[in-house]
Amino acid sequence: MKTLAAIPCYNERIPIGYVVLIARKHVDEVLVIDDGSIDNTAEVAKEAGAVIVSHEVNKGKGAAIKTALKYATEGEFDALVLLDGDGQHDPNQIPLLIQLLQDDTADVVIGFRELNQMPRYRRLGRVVLDYTTAAGRLTRDSQSGFRALNRKAVEALQSENLKAE
Repeated sequence: MKTLAAIPCYNERIPIGYVVLIARKHVDEVLVIDDGSIDNTAEVAKEAGAVIVSHEVNKGKGAAIKTALKYATEGEFDALVLLDGDGQHDPNQIPLLIQLLQDDTADVVIGFRELNQMPRYRRLGRVVLDYTTAAGRLTRDSQSGFRALNRKAVEALQSENLKAE
């Protein structure tokens, strides 16, 4: 399974090198989408072995994810793993996410963070959003940026993006 890890980043020069180095152990290629950073995020990520796509100005995480979807589609990757560049997600958990794709039991897998893995200012928001999006079921980290998608899901999202443009 040809796998791409894509990491949207904005001013993540301190943690990005570590995230890229660990992610590279578990995927075929690491793509860092530098979303208009004003620090040296792109240079650090490149030194750690990532392919870099840079947005000249900050367009937001959604635009960075669209860039990742396009790159994954054009590169004919079988799986796309999205993770944040700030170190909130453990890249060593990538094999657990893609295993469900390999087993063909899921098209999309969403990872989760324990509360102690998150910055304090985001914890309350996560609890509120998990509760409101649960619809009576247990939901953990509904807003997690740690996701794995198979080719079918990537192509469907990329197709929707092209229709919207």
